[in-house]
Amino acid sequence: MLGTVVKEAGGLLDRRFFLNGLLPMLAFLGCCLLTVAAARGGVAGAVTAWQREDTTVKAVHVLAFLVVALLAAAWLASAATTLVRLYEGYWPGRIGRPLRALGLRWHRRRLGALDPGDDADYARLHTSYPSDPAEVMPTRLGNILKNAELHPEDRYGLDAVVIWPRLYPLLPEEQRAALVAARTELEFFLTVSALAAVYSAASGIFLIVSGADPGLFLLCHTVGGVVALLAYRAALPSARLYGQQVKVTFDVHRALLLTAVGQYDPDNPDERLRWQALARHWYRGIPLAATFEAATFEAATFEAAAEAPAGDDPVPDEPPVSPRRALPPAAVVLAALLITSALGAVLLR
Repeated sequence: MLGTVVKEAGGLLDRRFFLNGLLPMLAFLGCCLLTVAAARGGVAGAVTAWQREDTTVKAVHVLAFLVVALLAAAWLASAATTLVRLYEGYWPGRIGRPLRALGLRWHRRRLGALDPGDDADYARLHTSYPSDPAEVMPTRLGNILKNAELHPEDRYGLDAVVIWPRLYPLLPEEQRAALVAARTELEFFLTVSALAAVYSAASGIFLIVSGADPGLFLLCHTVGGVVALLAYRAALPSARLYGQQVKVTFDVHRALLLTAVGQYDPDNPDERLRWQALARHWYRGIPLAATFEAATFEAATFEAAAEAPAGDDPVPDEPPVSPRRALPPAAVVLAALLITSALGAVLLR
């Protein structure tokens, strides 16, 4: 039984590496070689020169290409989590902060315009935005995943970041397979988007430096940028599917963890206190008895504050939204793509 599970897990990891690492990297390197060949005498000339090479030289070149592709694919697959966070909108630095502010302004305005009473708007709120406006992310992908991340805390008082690594090994095999399949599909589209964006920028710089034909520059640079945008848009439904699977996991299987640690009590309806106590115990090492007392005290304090009458001049929780008009982030990206395409074509004339 254990051997079968290990074999199936290994096959699943092989398929994930092939889809999210090796296949996109082979396509990326192939496009780079075609671009270099087209800029230096044409593809037909490069094919003719390749056919004249000795068999040993061809074998060495093919072997070197495969080694580079495998190493690059392994690095790409290991950076999948970082890539997802990048597309979620975790952008530090002097360049990232202004872009993040732009995206936050746009999505907070969109969130504020949604009406929970409208069915279409409620569907967006349910799947595409976090329940807390303070948790809004600067990208659509980030808001979809943040929505799924905050769902366990909203419903059960459960810290998903702390609980998830302990709950995942206890899940049924079918649920884990569904989660891995959804995550693999999401990472595949984001990998294609990232590599297409890198190809667009790298090929554009190379063709400008080498003085290539303006038509070739426009083809490589623009097509790479368009593919990057389309792949990102294709990743959004996959993100919703993955987020839905995460929600289902906590809704249906969270009791597995309570049972495993001996804290499952169907006669005690106050599940929130148990999750808060366990999160503090695992994250800060506080004994469970103390965490139960602290969680009970905080719950009582919260209930008392909720029942207290509101003052005449309540202090707003958040600063007022800036009156400046927000631009869609996709419009900014498209404008940047068009500007760089036009400038590159002008420089190559």
